[in-house]
Amino acid sequence: MTKSNGSSFHDFHFSRLALEWNSETRTWQGILRVFTDDLENSLSAADGGERNWRLGDRRESADADSAIENYVLAHWIGNQETDSEFLWTFVGKEIDFDLTYIYLESPAFPSPLPLSIGSDGFFELFDDQVNEVTFKLNGSSRREWLSTESSSVRIESIAP
Repeated sequence: MTKSNGSSFHDFHFSRLALEWNSETRTWQGILRVFTDDLENSLSAADGGERNWRLGDRRESADADSAIENYVLAHWIGNQETDSEFLWTFVGKEIDFDLTYIYLESPAFPSPLPLSIGSDGFFELFDDQVNEVTFKLNGSSRREWLSTESSSVRIESIAP
């Protein structure tokens, strides 16, 4: 169900943040996959009104990258070890028509876990939004689903 009057080109509302631990850099590296139209609608809402971002177009808005970075940093929150929030480094983005891939990296940590991730991305648009987070560490993986009912998760271990 859509909260706003905005239209959607798809029937489900979903994002996926795939995180993988890089033992050389001691960072979590992530690829956030979102629907481009949802991202544009959220950027417009954050900007205070309708705006044609033209993501992936040669006439893309000059401030698109900074708007995307601000939105992601505000809606995908990480905490590590001491439960103090950290900010992702926005590495860049790729637009593939209806999908946008946003590349992120955490600061360096002495150890990968524990790690907490919270996400309320696109909750302002959709009641049924689900934000999947996958964690890959040392050959093991874990998947979590974040929604309006439970928008954060703390990972203490990833079982093989």
